[in-house]
Amino acid sequence: MSDLRKELLRQMKAIRERMDPKLVERARLAALGKVPYDSDAAKEAVGHFLDAKRDGGAFRRKLEQALKDEGATLDLDGEKAPPPAKPRRGGRVT
Repeated sequence: MSDLRKELLRQMKAIRERMDPKLVERARLAALGKVPYDSDAAKEAVGHFLDAKRDGGAFRRKLEQALKDEGATLDLDGEKAPPPAKPRRGGRVT
């Protein structure tokens, strides 16, 4: 009976080694009920949405200005922008 168990564990290990590690992590998060977030796919979707608007780029400029006011940037060209600095806490924390 233990031979079947060992064989099954060996097969499972072989399958895991062939799988993409990102896929395994996404499946693990999905099993925990968390939705994995793919920032590259999100950027692409926003880019397609903004390109489809036929307003001469007015909405894109409005969005860029709103993000700039919040301290974020609209980076749809694939270049990685550094994350914004964390706000400093003043005073003593007890």
